[in-house]
Amino acid sequence: MRGQVVIPKKLRKKHGIEEGIILEIDDTKEGLLLKPFNPVAEMKGLGKGVFGDPVKYQKKSRQEWDRNESSP
Repeated sequence: MRGQVVIPKKLRKKHGIEEGIILEIDDTKEGLLLKPFNPVAEMKGLGKGVFGDPVKYQKKSRQEWDRNESSP
């Protein structure tokens, strides 16, 4: 046995679960929770503090971009 689970078509359609999608399985006190795996959510917060204040970083990046665009 391969540990496969069959999700009814009606539920797959309702929750946007398509062939090839990776599902995350969480063990909760109520049972197993299946949800689409979101790799971006897994990375949330990893860069915290790397760039400092995000608004200042963005402003500085835009200024550098503008300088490079106006150079011959």
